[in-house]
Amino acid sequence: MPRAFLLTLSAVLVFVVVVHLCWVPVGPGFAEVWRMVAALFGGANGDELDREIVLQLRLPRLLVAVFGGASLGLAGTVMQAAFRNPLASPDVVGTAAGAAFGGAVAIASGFAVASVLAAPIAAMFGSTVVTALVFAFAGTGARFSVAGLLLAGVAMNTLIGALTTFVVTFTVDNYTASSSVLFWLMGGLDAQSWTKALITLIGFVGFGLPLVFRARDLDLLTLQDDTAFSLGLDVAQARRWLLWFACGLTAATVANTGGIAFLGLVVPHLSRLLVGPAHRFLLPASALAGAVVLLAADIVCRNVPIANLRLGVVTSMLGTPYFLFLLRRHRRGEALR
Repeated sequence: MPRAFLLTLSAVLVFVVVVHLCWVPVGPGFAEVWRMVAALFGGANGDELDREIVLQLRLPRLLVAVFGGASLGLAGTVMQAAFRNPLASPDVVGTAAGAAFGGAVAIASGFAVASVLAAPIAAMFGSTVVTALVFAFAGTGARFSVAGLLLAGVAMNTLIGALTTFVVTFTVDNYTASSSVLFWLMGGLDAQSWTKALITLIGFVGFGLPLVFRARDLDLLTLQDDTAFSLGLDVAQARRWLLWFACGLTAATVANTGGIAFLGLVVPHLSRLLVGPAHRFLLPASALAGAVVLLAADIVCRNVPIANLRLGVVTSMLGTPYFLFLLRRHRRGEALR
């Protein structure tokens, strides 16, 4: 049954990819894109302008959405297992906020213009530091408390949000820099390039594929620490490595998309409903579902007649009610125990 759902998700992803590539208010549509694809395989001649639009604008945006969504889905899955908490995600524990702050500093300082690697490196540093601080404040050693995790996450999100606001106000006299930071913080897939697509792909491959070999570790981390240790898992070391992978996935995505809220929280839960809790199925399901959700949200952004509707706004509107629902259910479960 899980394999059937994975095949279904793969088919849905292919469908959404085609829609994302072709359904745009302005520019080549389904017929023009089909002619261009036919021309690539020796068919009828395609229009050169349409070809440039698809290859240089739409395809990089599509790839960043696919690999970015897959990365955030994987990051949320890893964090929920590592923290043994259904409310954990890159947003809640501050990983995404740290990555956003690092990227904002890189953009405001001008380093992002000087080097395409500046924003990803700064985002990686910010996400790693913030996650390490949250993990340190949430407990001692390999142990932590759920309440401590949430409180530390709220505190760090507030602090990093204040620092990010300071970065924006610091550049308010520089309209170009401040507008770039603001638009980037709200999330979006505009102005993508093949270089950014490559960075997102490298982040997904470098930090996502190793998780395939750590599926058993993730399964064990969902148990109590003493039980996992008795089954041969070095809990503290495994948790550190897995959180490092989650930070890398988040940073590589946020550095190119800006703030994409709640995707890492919602996608693992939806995937778990489809394929169950075993991570050998849950990891690929979360990657596929994350790509589908981010592509669908971007389709909404491009086709809803609202000027400058940002991707982070759409994902926040979808994810916030679900987070509140999870929080209420989690608190009800604690009250019943």
